[in-house]
Amino acid sequence: MSKTRDQYRRWIKDRHGSLHKVDTNDAYKGRKWRINQNHIRDTFIDEYESSPFVPSYMITVSYYYEQYDMQEVKDNNDRMNKVIDDLFNPRNMSKYVITKDHFIERHKDKLVKKKPQKVLDTIKNEYEFDWEMEIKKGGLHVHTLVSDIHDDVITRPNSKIRRLIEKEYGMDQIPISLQQDDWGLNQVKMALLERCCRERCHYIGDSKKSLVISNRDEYGSYDGYIGWKGMVAYVTKTMYNVDNIVEVYDRENSSILYTE
Repeated sequence: MSKTRDQYRRWIKDRHGSLHKVDTNDAYKGRKWRINQNHIRDTFIDEYESSPFVPSYMITVSYYYEQYDMQEVKDNNDRMNKVIDDLFNPRNMSKYVITKDHFIERHKDKLVKKKPQKVLDTIKNEYEFDWEMEIKKGGLHVHTLVSDIHDDVITRPNSKIRRLIEKEYGMDQIPISLQQDDWGLNQVKMALLERCCRERCHYIGDSKKSLVISNRDEYGSYDGYIGWKGMVAYVTKTMYNVDNIVEVYDRENSSILYTE
């Protein structure tokens, strides 16, 4: 067993029930896979809570083409990390650190036509063409959990952010109406996140569905977990065992599960 797998296993082996799930009315709560899944989710949540980097945003990237290359996806995740840091923390200051955690998910498999076959219709006594079908593995997409962006980065912007603000709002400063509360600043942060990713990540398409950003205050819940914990539950929805963690969690380009 690899060091990484062994450490993941140690993190989840001693849990007994979910510590963070609010809605316990779960039809599957006694199933082994659900118990394992909740243990894994609680492990991620515990790691976030013990750090200063609780998720504030979830960025979902859906490729505009069929993406099956796992290494290319990881390279793209690395690109997103660099784009975000270059805009919001170009001097790598500890006060403004933003963590990114990437969870790679597959679309559902689908049945597709492979090639036509000549088949005898015994009733009509004539040949017809029928399609041979095959199951095609689903393509890849990514959910990325991003920690909060410090308010100072937005309210006292560097030249790059100022230029992006001007593109977004037609002026070189944030509109006064969006400076008055956390909700307004959140809208600005999400708008700048989206604009920088779309402009500088070549693999993101132009459609609204290709890039979707959610924030923890408006997320609601998923699978009995609320707010940012609901976002964690969502990105781990295909995790049921240690092998799933290794497959889904892009450790090379993520921060929260340290394996050194």
